[in-house]
Amino acid sequence: MSWLLAQTATNAGAGGDETFFFWGLVLLGIAIVLLSLELFVPSGGLIGMLAAVAAIGSVISFFKYDTSWGIGAICAYVVLGPIVIVFGFRLWLHSPLAKGMILGGPDLDQIDADEDDHSPMSPEHARQERLAQLRQLIGAQGQTVTPLRPVGTVKINGQRIDAMAEAGVIDAGTPIVVVEVYDNQIKVRPL
Repeated sequence: MSWLLAQTATNAGAGGDETFFFWGLVLLGIAIVLLSLELFVPSGGLIGMLAAVAAIGSVISFFKYDTSWGIGAICAYVVLGPIVIVFGFRLWLHSPLAKGMILGGPDLDQIDADEDDHSPMSPEHARQERLAQLRQLIGAQGQTVTPLRPVGTVKINGQRIDAMAEAGVIDAGTPIVVVEVYDNQIKVRPL
């Protein structure tokens, strides 16, 4: 912290304005917080754009304070930016939001049910168990609840299940049979 105050005092004597330095740090912090928030709040990139605007504003503020601080800020963003993004993405992959968005991952409802039971079941174990349950349905007969274009809902043994038509479109109310399990989803064909 003392080096920061010494640099501020040196630049203040050289004509730098401490308020630009202060705002550069504030905007840098805002950019980091917004970028972190973007990973966990689905905003369609709006929060990420605000983070980019804050980062650009911090670089401008650092340049207004002193050219060497501006160049240092640009270098920090260029070098540390990709590292932070990769680390954040790896952290995000383990969040419930990401697990719900990735194909073949467990459903958010399944994760909530596991947390309510306080069971030590891992997400991979839950996925394997769900896949085994779906494989038991091969050959089972049921009826479509919604049209399958090619994905929709079917009712088998009184249970509503998301399903995919093996080929084409299957109208609602059509009797079906389960023929395959693919990527944590059942495939059906009309009887």
